[in-house]
Amino acid sequence: MRRAEVYVECPVVKAWRILGRPWRLVIIERLLHGPRKFNDLLWSMPGISSRTLSKALRELEELGIVARKTEGRHVYYYLTEKGRDLAEVVEAVRKWAEKWMPPRAAEQ
Repeated sequence: MRRAEVYVECPVVKAWRILGRPWRLVIIERLLHGPRKFNDLLWSMPGISSRTLSKALRELEELGIVARKTEGRHVYYYLTEKGRDLAEVVEAVRKWAEKWMPPRAAEQ
């Protein structure tokens, strides 16, 4: 087997192509707390644009990680079973960051 074939099939690489994209893990983390409207997600993530959030939600929806439901005039985004299965991953990243990433002065 050639090196490139091994690299392409590596599960970590496959997952990173999705989860390593900007904002994906943050969106998943926010939705672990329950369904959220678009603007609620947007306001909970300072620095993300509405265009970037729309694109990320659309991609996560296409992958079956996020779904949306309409209730009256409101659209809610929520995690599917596939998305909820990432809870341990998000928690592990959070714990690692708390241990190894010191808060910046502005965050203290």
